[in-house]
Amino acid sequence: KLFLKETIKPQHSNNIMFTIVPVLGFSLALMFWGMMSSKYISYYLLFSLLLFFCMTSLNVYVILLSGWASNSMYAFLGALRASAQTISYEISMIVILLFPAFLQWTFSWDNMFKGYGVMILMIPVGVAWMIS
Repeated sequence: KLFLKETIKPQHSNNIMFTIVPVLGFSLALMFWGMMSSKYISYYLLFSLLLFFCMTSLNVYVILLSGWASNSMYAFLGALRASAQTISYEISMIVILLFPAFLQWTFSWDNMFKGYGVMILMIPVGVAWMIS
């Protein structure tokens, strides 16, 4: 339904970037599904946690480019604010998610979820994430 509606573009915007950046953001969100383990998967990601950190940091560029492509100063300042806020939340998320990775000495999601002892510790870590 979203793609079939009439597209509204600002008059002085960068039209190419204005249409490409949301598609890039959506494809970045879809790439997270490739990291989920399944019994039908044909590859094994050894450092999937590090790949998760890299892919979440790319979201900052999507936000920044979406504000820049509209060619409006208010939208660009809002995008700068949103990207700074995203970076600050990513720092606390990385510190919190590295805690169980260092406890199990692995950077793989599959190996990390097999250790149920760390999952018990995720309750106070989740509380720390909500507080920060």
